[in-house]
Amino acid sequence: MATSVRLIRRYVWLVDTIRRAGHISLDEINGLWLRNYALNPGHETEIPERTFHRHREAIIDLFGVEIACDRATNTYYIQDISSLEHPSFTSWLFNGLAIDNQLMSNESLKNRIVYEDTPGGMEFMPVILEAISTNRVLAITYRSYNKPNKDTEWEIEPYGLKQYRRRWYLIGCKVGEDCHLTFALDRIVSITITDKIFVPDNGEELNDFFSEVVGVFVDPDLDVEEVMVRVYGRQRNYFEGTPLHPSQKIIVRKAEYTDYGFMLRPEYEFQHEILRLGPDAEVLSPQWLRDDMKWYAEESLKRYSK
Repeated sequence: MATSVRLIRRYVWLVDTIRRAGHISLDEINGLWLRNYALNPGHETEIPERTFHRHREAIIDLFGVEIACDRATNTYYIQDISSLEHPSFTSWLFNGLAIDNQLMSNESLKNRIVYEDTPGGMEFMPVILEAISTNRVLAITYRSYNKPNKDTEWEIEPYGLKQYRRRWYLIGCKVGEDCHLTFALDRIVSITITDKIFVPDNGEELNDFFSEVVGVFVDPDLDVEEVMVRVYGRQRNYFEGTPLHPSQKIIVRKAEYTDYGFMLRPEYEFQHEILRLGPDAEVLSPQWLRDDMKWYAEESLKRYSK
């Protein structure tokens, strides 16, 4: 097991070294490897060429990342860097291990990095992924925030997983029903795979299902419609740096403010993302949403006025 872990760390280091260099020769790789005392405690002078090519094959199998060779310069580079940059389990796992390698190489870094607490539930992921891959029904015991003193038993056809705000969610349907349900992994008390098989709807992608909302909840009673939001001052830089939704676009830009357009279901999560901006954001349309946001602001004012 220890040998396997060391090998995986070596694979990650190799890919990360090539990624950061852009193009790099095997001699240059070996020079950096010799100076890496954390991952190379035996001070190996080189990664033999045959071993290097075996590593390349293993990296394709493990991460789906191809280390290609530029024959003109006899250097190596990452064939498709997007596989390590786009949101995915592969990029999540790889970048986490790459950071961990850096921490191993420099103990002082550990006291200079502050982490956020992350809700639990990650231990359920292997079971959920197995159920998804084998189309097996999951039996879960769930404790929702709405009923914190009562556990509920569910039989769920698992369709996928979605991450939102540091929390992971299981997306699935109750056996015999069509509606999608969302379960926060940190609220799951227990989970087991049953012998029951279900037939997934292969015509539906989770990305498409959530494409009309911000967050993880889809309210069928709300229609997709155009929403206009005005953002003031420097807050616009953050708003554009991390768009709330893929449909976000600039409609009008002025010195004092910018108007943004969205095409989505303006549900709870979207509304509260706008509320988080306080007086720096204002919903312009539709009118019903503007009225709702006004009500939220008035209710907040009442609390502060007491």
